[in-house]
Formats: sequence, C-alpha cells, structure tokens
Amino acid sequence: MREKTKNFFSRTQISEGDALANEKKASPVVGRSRFTWSSLWRPSVVVGLLYILFFALVTVTFHYHLTHYVHIGTYFSAGIQGAAQPGRLNGAGGYDGQFYYFIARDPFHAASLMDNAPYRYQRIVYPLLALLLSFNQSVLLTPVLLLINFVSIVLSVEIIAQLLTRHQLSPWYSLAIGLYFGQMTALLFDTTEPLTYLLLCVGLLLIDKKHMTWAAIWMGLAVLSRETAALFPIGFMVYYLFHKRWLEVLRFGLISLLPTAIWYALIVVIFGKTGLTYAPTFQLIPFKGLFIFSSDLPRFIPLLILMFIPVIVGWLLFASATYRRQWGGASWFIWFINLALVTCMAPGSYKELVSAGRLSMGIVLAILFYGWQSKNKWVLWGAQIYALTGFIYALGILNILGHYPS
Repeated sequence: MREKTKNFFSRTQISEGDALANEKKASPVVGRSRFTWSSLWRPSVVVGLLYILFFALVTVTFHYHLTHYVHIGTYFSAGIQGAAQPGRLNGAGGYDGQFYYFIARDPFHAASLMDNAPYRYQRIVYPLLALLLSFNQSVLLTPVLLLINFVSIVLSVEIIAQLLTRHQLSPWYSLAIGLYFGQMTALLFDTTEPLTYLLLCVGLLLIDKKHMTWAAIWMGLAVLSRETAALFPIGFMVYYLFHKRWLEVLRFGLISLLPTAIWYALIVVIFGKTGLTYAPTFQLIPFKGLFIFSSDLPRFIPLLILMFIPVIVGWLLFASATYRRQWGGASWFIWFINLALVTCMAPGSYKELVSAGRLSMGIVLAILFYGWQSKNKWVLWGAQIYALTGFIYALGILNILGHYPS
C-alpha cells in the first residue's frame, strides 16, 4: 500500500499605528466582542478542514494506519547502517520521516538506524519537539509527529493571513502557503518542513512588529529544523549590510546562524563528519536536474506541472517586479535566492515529487513575503498557482487523475 502511494509521490511599509489598527480590526475578538461563527470563515480554518478531509481520504483509500505515514523501511529498522544504494537494499528503504521518528524515540542511540546519521541529526528541532510533546512515550510519538506538522501548516496560514491584513491586503492570499503541494508531501511523509516554515513565519511576524531579537531567535530555530531556512536570515543580513545596519547584521548572524554552526561542530565531534556532503549538489545549468527525466514521462509530466510551470511563473513575476523597480526591501533578495535554489536543484532532488516539493517550499513563503512588503497584488495573485498545485497533487494521490507508474 505504501508503495502504491509512493509511485505517485515519486513523480510538488505602513506606519506602526496603522498596522496596529489593522491588526485589531482583523482580530476575531476585540475588547468584549463575542465569538461569532462567521469568524471561523478564515483561510487557516478552510485549510485545516481541507487537510483533514484529504488525510481521511488517503487513510481510507489505502487502508493506512498512522504508522504508515512514518514510512519505516525494513532495511533501516533492522539496524543496518551505511548509505543506502538504490536496488541494493536488503528490504524496503522507507523514507526520511523514519529517521526523525528514530531520533525522537531514542535520540542517543538512533544513529545505527540511519543511512547517514550526521546528515539526519542536522535537523534536530522537529524530533526533539516530538519527544517533548509525546512525554517520551513511544505509543504517542507517531500521532504527535503528524499533529505537529498539521498544526504547523494551519498556524502558518493564520500568521501569513495576519501579516497580509496588517498590510491592508486580503488574508486569502495566504492559501498559497497552506495548499502548496510541498506541504502535503511533508505531512504525508512526516518530514520537517511544515515546522520549519512555521518558525520562519513567526520570525517574519516578529520582524513586522519590530521585535528583531525574538525574530532572529525563531529564525535560528528554523535553520536548526531545516538548513534551507538559512536563506531567510541570510537575505536579511545582506539587506542590512547594504544599508549599513551593522547591529542587525550581527543580530541575525549571531542568533540565527551561529547556533547551527555550533551544532554542526558538535556533530563533527560526535560522528567525525558533518554530513553536509550527503545532500545532492546543485546544478549550474537551470532546470538541468528536472529535464534529465524528460525521457521518463510518468515522472516528467508531474514535475512539469507541479514544479517547472510554477517556478517559471515565479521568475516572470520576479522579472516584472524588478523591471518596475519594486524592490520590497529584503524580501526581493530572499525571493531571488529561493527561486535560484529551486531552479538549480540536483537530479536527486527532482527525482521524487516528495523531495522536490519539500525543498521548494521556501519559494512560496518568499513570494508572499515580497507581495505584502511591496503591496503588489499581481504577485500575490500569481502566487496562487502554488495553491493550485495542492489540488492537482491530491487528485493524483487518490488516483483520480489516473495511475502514475513508477
């Protein structure tokens, strides 16, 4: 049953006074106002209900138990250590979510159950949070892992909706971050991205409220959850460096990035290496990593629809905004580097929709960030192509679009 699903997976500035007034106006409870059912008609609630429906349909369709979503392979669960080679596993390989499960279950002795322990331990926040919330009870661990990601997705939408409202824009543009197919892959495969981007969303909200130190702390946690989150604090550092705001450069460097460097150094002490070289290398030729699969149509066509077309739309929107000199502060550079990352991903990252969708999630947050900073409604409307990918992906998962061979 897991293999059946995996087949498809392998183929997604206003014044502070005005901002405060807008935030109060958008709040469902102001002063002594009472709860109303209409207050539930909001993007985060809609996204949450859609995910519950999708999760239920997948569970019923494939007769899944909650443990299926961890995707524990017999190869690694048997304690066979070493880098996995395709076609040479003595059992099923499973997927990345199993490694976070192993760390959360026993953080001090999980290395023997991994393909590359230094690499897997880099993303430490998600499994440690699951360990804490499950009260170190193995029976609670799987539902807690799933719940963390589900809540992270819903809260990310709620925070982005608040930020859009603060900037006098429709909160419904936030659907892009919630319905992007990369969020769905991360939920169904139990990986770190929903939590990572929730932490970044909190950081962006705190920056908007001028709480810079706390923003840097939350972004630092995001980087410890997934290394690609570093593009956001790096983007802010470049912007502040250009404007000679040295205190902010130091703040984000010391608080957002230094803890990860220290953690990597500790990993070297423990394991003898960082694991950084285990990740696929990037390509110099744009989309080479994607078009290398052009002869494998069952894999290539979903990649075109869910990855290539949305990224090209992103580049066109970026070029148009740049031509009009709508810089949007740090968001312009953050958007650019996230677009570049996805454009130059390695074949190993494009090989599966799961990995491609997860790795490209930063691009959605970046385009929304740029949209509310520049108040560019064209960009925000264009960002909704990422929301459409979620519906296409869901139809494919449920075999409504037909069978996708591996």
